Amino acid sequence: MNNYKLAKVYDQKGDLTKRWFVGYYFKHPENGKMVLFKAWLSTRFKTKAALYRKARELTENINNKLLNGYNPFQHENISFTCLIEALEKIVSLKKQYTRHRTALTYKCYLNNFIIWLKSANLTKITVESFNYQYAQQFADYLLTEKKVTNRTYNNYVEHFSTLFNELVKREYLLRNPFTKIKKLPEGDRRIFAYTNQELELLKNHFPKNNPELWLVIQLIFYCAIRPNEIVQLKIKHFDLVTKTILVPGYISKTRQTNTIRMPIPFYEYLITLDLKKYPDEFYLISKDLRPGEIKIWPTRIAEQFREECNKIGLDRKLYELKHTGAGLSIKNGANIRDVQLHLRHTNINTTEIYLRAFQGSTSNEFIQNFPEL
Repeated sequence: MNNYKLAKVYDQKGDLTKRWFVGYYFKHPENGKMVLFKAWLSTRFKTKAALYRKARELTENINNKLLNGYNPFQHENISFTCLIEALEKIVSLKKQYTRHRTALTYKCYLNNFIIWLKSANLTKITVESFNYQYAQQFADYLLTEKKVTNRTYNNYVEHFSTLFNELVKREYLLRNPFTKIKKLPEGDRRIFAYTNQELELLKNHFPKNNPELWLVIQLIFYCAIRPNEIVQLKIKHFDLVTKTILVPGYISKTRQTNTIRMPIPFYEYLITLDLKKYPDEFYLISKDLRPGEIKIWPTRIAEQFREECNKIGLDRKLYELKHTGAGLSIKNGANIRDVQLHLRHTNINTTEIYLRAFQGSTSNEFIQNFPEL
């Protein structure tokens, strides 16, 4: 004999003036008596049709848990946890095993989600009450009120789908309300690059006035290394014999270990820095942007770069140097596979965005060497 009775709807004989609930019985571990557990339906549902629809969903959710061994006397009654509290718990867990920047993104997205919940008077909504209709309302809010781009919209959908998958996995709810939210077409991501005149401004200013930042600039331009990776690279990761840079998986954006071949101009510059005089465990870019033992935040690099650019009237982002280096290599005839490997793109479709941005028509070499019929 089961120690529970499956959930069913208590509809108060159809009386809308009384509070409906879904109830199930579970045997008390000490006295053996069957105890009734109630999951009250929200008063937001004003019609019988809406109440029955929500009640069926909740009944299915509870019965699925009971059939899979759920015991309300042994486990926290997570079905009826406040949604905000549940998501904050998941984001906190994410922080333990995701990159710092990824964790910050989840936190930022959740904060905006909570702002929307407050505006919709849903701050007390429980996990099991949040359904597809609410998810779609939030998605619509992103477009109509926040006026986010299609790409940002898709990022929100992807991140919240991931968060709610974690809730499903932990049996907070039966199905993910964000899986039905359609992503929007993005089109090609815009690629911004420095002009030749802007590159001249960099070359005329930084080597003399801020050689430490000049090294960072070249790491991004020549080697396509991200600022967050740069501040974690150590002297030992630079091999002047093989002319390579090792980017370990634990600091890489993709979590994959990669070896980057140094373009000759950068290799020749790196030799002049005499890195051998520093301990292998020193960070290449540390306090004051010089080699040292202290790990710094990538924002420190961006701040100093902005300060220097203001001095020369340059309004550009540091990371756009990566796009610039890739674009110039394409214009110089680099093949797409080399560019993909150098930029460490896992998907060649991403690399093709650079091709379309920097090579809008067939090259002269292609036309001149086209085979005869």
